[in-house]
Amino acid sequence: MISTNQHLSTRHYSIPFPAMDCEQDFEQLAKVLNGELRGSDEILISGGVAKGVVKKHRMEPGCCIRTWNVIFNHSIELFKRGNRADHKNFSIVFVMTPDACRLKSVAGHEQYNQAETRSTLMVANSVDVLYDVAPYQPVQVLEISTTTFWLAQQFQRADLPLENLLDRVRQQEHPLILNHLCTAHVITQVNMLFEALMNSSRQAVSTDQLVRNLLVDFINKSLNNRVSQAPGNSDAHFIKVMEAEAILNAHLEANLPSMNDIAQQVSLSESTLKRHFKIIFGKSLYVYYLEKKMQLAKNLLQEQPITVYQTANRLGYEKVSNFIWIFKKHHGYSPGSLKKRNLTTV
Repeated sequence: MISTNQHLSTRHYSIPFPAMDCEQDFEQLAKVLNGELRGSDEILISGGVAKGVVKKHRMEPGCCIRTWNVIFNHSIELFKRGNRADHKNFSIVFVMTPDACRLKSVAGHEQYNQAETRSTLMVANSVDVLYDVAPYQPVQVLEISTTTFWLAQQFQRADLPLENLLDRVRQQEHPLILNHLCTAHVITQVNMLFEALMNSSRQAVSTDQLVRNLLVDFINKSLNNRVSQAPGNSDAHFIKVMEAEAILNAHLEANLPSMNDIAQQVSLSESTLKRHFKIIFGKSLYVYYLEKKMQLAKNLLQEQPITVYQTANRLGYEKVSNFIWIFKKHHGYSPGSLKKRNLTTV
């Protein structure tokens, strides 16, 4: 079940890891990692692929936690294939060692994270997720699997409104994807939870309450933190702008739909979408899209063995001259000069 990825120049393994839906998934993960299943909630890994331990803790129906403390012996791609029908259950992932484990792509779209920056990813189980893992470095990850029903219960307990989010999850075509940088407080809580679960020291700290606090705080901030200073913005507008951002990200390697089409897809008027997008992101929708597209172009030219023409074609430009002009205007140098500079340093 471990295969060499032929697209990379160095030896690189791809390891699929399942969601946390049932006992069979944990047994499958043990086989994939060539590990030994200890009881029903612990995998001891001591083979040629990696060394370490993976643990699972079922908090209550609707919420399950998995912790990784592993050192891999090779460069690894950890790949979770989404179940296309499962967009109402979610995984929330805290990578505690971002220098050793980098989020590479979500739903097939490349991610470019700053080095040593911790972030929280919440993603529907229908979405493909891929991580790049460096060899010989500790990889510590905390995953929480939950359902919309369980989340609704927690928000009801905390007396917070989650109805807008849940309604959009039930109705929208695109699966939910949220990703935010961790605050110092969140990092402290994650460290406490990880330590308690790995050492089974539930007496020292209430793991269940920590999980609830982390999830409620993360989603509540996702709904409110970037619009709290903007009068007149509602949670519903925020979520629709996030849907528009998802459409932009989905078209980085294609032509962008018209502003009117995007507005119709998220059920906003064109003027309302423009206004709220600029309030939330500090720039226009098109400028935001172009910055993301040109950053993707730069990374493709730097990281992959493709030509300027192939890059332009991949990003949906019919004329390579248009791509070169836009790239140079954005970055201050041509894509050809970047490619040559990159080749001379190899």
